Amino acid sequence: MLKNLMYKYTYISSPLNQFEIRNLLSLDAPILGDLQISLTNIGLYLTIGAFAVLTLNVLSTNYNKVISNS
Repeated sequence: MLKNLMYKYTYISSPLNQFEIRNLLSLDAPILGDLQISLTNIGLYLTIGAFAVLTLNVLSTNYNKVISNS
């Protein structure tokens, strides 16, 4: 049993499987012909990263809290 369990977690079918792009949310609408809008895993990661960078940028700038020396 332990050998089968270890084989299950150590067996790699293809190293390219980790880079597969998957649809997480898809919308097929008959607007403007055949419009297909989808959110993929890459789009989700980029959205989370952009949101994190934007949040850190807004939190790190303090425009109204700068006090002059004079």
